[in-house]
Amino acid sequence: MSKGIIYTPRIRKSPFFEETVKAGASNFTTYNHMTMPVSYTSLEEEYKSLIEDVTLWDVAAERQVQIIGEDAAKFVQYLTPRNLSTFKDGFCRYAFLTDENGGIINDPLILKFNDQKFWLSIADSDALLWCKGVALSGKFKVEIDEPEACPLSLQGPKSKDLMKKISNSDESIMNLKYYQFIETKLFDLDLIVARSGWSNQFGYEIYIKKEEDGGALWRGLMEAGKEFNIAPSCPNQIDRIEAGMISHLGDTTLDENPLELNLPKFYDLDQEAEFIGKDALKKIQQDGIKKQFTGFKISGKKIGYNMARIPVKNESNEKFGFISSCIYSPNFGCNIGLGYIDIKLINSKNIFNIF
Repeated sequence: MSKGIIYTPRIRKSPFFEETVKAGASNFTTYNHMTMPVSYTSLEEEYKSLIEDVTLWDVAAERQVQIIGEDAAKFVQYLTPRNLSTFKDGFCRYAFLTDENGGIINDPLILKFNDQKFWLSIADSDALLWCKGVALSGKFKVEIDEPEACPLSLQGPKSKDLMKKISNSDESIMNLKYYQFIETKLFDLDLIVARSGWSNQFGYEIYIKKEEDGGALWRGLMEAGKEFNIAPSCPNQIDRIEAGMISHLGDTTLDENPLELNLPKFYDLDQEAEFIGKDALKKIQQDGIKKQFTGFKISGKKIGYNMARIPVKNESNEKFGFISSCIYSPNFGCNIGLGYIDIKLINSKNIFNIF
């Protein structure tokens, strides 16, 4: 029997898949039921390209949930505890989707075209089905589907130079603010360009509107990027852990809630609008959270990337938290991690054991 991935309707090929294989992608995962490269060379080499030059990532698996209709704005607000009352057209906002218990279902980037059209650029979970289920309440006049649209991510300090080249210094693109997007054309393709990305570097996410345009966009960017030392790559775990960026289903699950993340900007429990989980989160706030997301410095020999939850215990073998993701950081010169610690110990200088 031949070895390899068997493609069925359960696992969809990214529209950039063939190009990533030609570019040397060596390992893949499935994300939102679609292929996504996770390595080309090594994390360290790809990290170096990301922080020094420019990298191109196939993140088509960040599927889009399209919400349109006269109640689209109310519906999107109902999904998240983040207050969207000042959300402007043509901008993105990072948000948590919560369930009835306040648990985190997904943490999408929301793109607002206007009050009647939104996209949720989702992390790995069946958010499309969740949104369809919520819509069945009958409270909102909306239509929900998954368009063909999907992004490539262009990340690194030279991404701006590359964008300047391919856009012919188009001011509408070059003057984009962080988390702002525009519908435009590059390489004669209809695209959406957003000043966003899952890295701590300058970058863009470029959305094709038709899957058939995937190859042309990839090839165009790789050819134009040669003078900037462009490298095919993928979301870099070193960079994102150094920046404290959350990876859903690794750092957050239904067992975590937004209050535990110490990110008050992303929830407003006093807002007038209703949202799923509001009562539960108010009760959690009243009772007090039991754990809080934090960073760890981990001693010992250099470690590889890990997302299995590792218990943190004291000398008496009592568990006081867990590490949700960790890796060796070239920038800090040591192993680092993200995870949760007992709220009573969050400001302590205690040294814990990791098992």
